[in-house]
Amino acid sequence: MDVLDIYTKDGQKIGEMPKKAYYNGNLKDIPWIKCCTCFVVDAKTGNILFEKRGKVELDSGKLDLCSGHVRSQELPFQAMIRELREELNISESVASNIKHLSDVHIDYTTLSDEENRKRLKAIVSIFALKVHDINQIKKDNIEVVKTGWLSHKDSVSFIKNGMTRIPYEESFSQQFEEVFSKLDDFIISKKKDSDKIY
Repeated sequence: MDVLDIYTKDGQKIGEMPKKAYYNGNLKDIPWIKCCTCFVVDAKTGNILFEKRGKVELDSGKLDLCSGHVRSQELPFQAMIRELREELNISESVASNIKHLSDVHIDYTTLSDEENRKRLKAIVSIFALKVHDINQIKKDNIEVVKTGWLSHKDSVSFIKNGMTRIPYEESFSQQFEEVFSKLDDFIISKKKDSDKIY
């Protein structure tokens, strides 16, 4: 059974609860939880990997980046490495090269788009990872139905136009613009001599 730590909006831990209890709809005051997501970037082309979500509890069938919940006693960095391994078979040695871009606070209860509105408040740690051998990526057939690559420009456009699970709305746009700016820098940054080839 997955257990989640729960937080105030400013990130102060106030307890923990089973994931199912968090989502069962009986909470009066919905606490914040931590989640993680990652732009997986093809180092050769700068294209970004999107997943079509499989039979999972939230947003089945939607386009998404590799993402998931941060479990109790887990750091967002650790959770992201775990999710990359579980969903895309990216080894820990490769995944440990993730770069933290930003944390975005998303109150899903306030979304104007009813399809994305849910009883969820999430502090989402957003990461990026360059992968040098995309042939090593193998999707999990339960959590991920399909994967595909989009150009950097199209990826941002898809997010901004509501074509993915990521809620881009006016109230969050400034936070996401910061993420997109850091993603731009990450994609165009030259490979350092110390970087590994996978």
